[in-house]
Amino acid sequence: MFSVNQEAVKIVKEKIIPKAEELGVKILYLDNGTTVIDAGINETGSLSAGILFTEATFGGLGKAQFGYFKKDEINLPSIDVYIDKPREGTLSSQFSGWKLPRKNLVITPIGSGPARAIAKNDIFSQCVEYQDNHHEVVFGMQTTVLPDVELTSSIAKECKISPENLYVIAATTGSLVGTIQVCSRTVEASMWRLYKKGFNIYTVISGIGTCPIPPQTKNELVAMDRVNTALIYGASVHYIVNWEDGKIEKIIKELPFSASKRFGTPFLEIFEEGDRDFYKVDKDIHTIAHYTITNINSSRTFSAGIIREDMLESSFF
Repeated sequence: MFSVNQEAVKIVKEKIIPKAEELGVKILYLDNGTTVIDAGINETGSLSAGILFTEATFGGLGKAQFGYFKKDEINLPSIDVYIDKPREGTLSSQFSGWKLPRKNLVITPIGSGPARAIAKNDIFSQCVEYQDNHHEVVFGMQTTVLPDVELTSSIAKECKISPENLYVIAATTGSLVGTIQVCSRTVEASMWRLYKKGFNIYTVISGIGTCPIPPQTKNELVAMDRVNTALIYGASVHYIVNWEDGKIEKIIKELPFSASKRFGTPFLEIFEEGDRDFYKVDKDIHTIAHYTITNINSSRTFSAGIIREDMLESSFF
């Protein structure tokens, strides 16, 4: 059985740590032995660091690259992802499902990455049978504060490893790396939507996603609004599946954010209702704007959803 953590650790050890200076990141070693990579808290980060953060959270099961998003008056770079085994690559690994202590921070920090495939301590990883087992672990953090010994020791304990075998990559939401890695979560968010709407996720072969990357900002509240607006109003996915046309047709219109009762509502309004805690917000936002599904069983393709450039423009600019 493949290990998402084994592959993620390779990315960290072979592509990030030796190239820290070129990538604009800093390697820190805590007293408990944990390696922390500051990719966008006190450091600037880079485009390449954003790609590597993203691919590490996939556990080696996906690739990321930059594209271009053009819709009417909006011209922005995009983050495009290609994921095989999207159940394991996103629900088990990438998903931002590990809730971290808030400790008087403006916004609750978010944990993600292949460490979840070992700990399996959230509902997202638990809906997939995959269980990773590896002595070294990679953990992603969306936060404004670098992790300390207490937090990293807690993460290591949940993964049943020694703290010195834990690698944490951290960045703020509004940093260059942060905006890239959050907006890469197109297949991630939509896989959960498929599962919640009754789609047989074991029929999904591969997923492709694209999302505009909004302007970076040092204001984390503004950043949370921008990256999530990008996902729910500007992101698209294309799935390759092997299922039944009738079942796809029955579900597909329920998948995009346009099917939500909150469609048309600014993300920031929804986020404030949830006390700026992503785990308290209306669960109907865990989706993206547009879905396309190709069924290799019949060669038919189905699509649903709406890209709202007006919502993107009001949030980004």
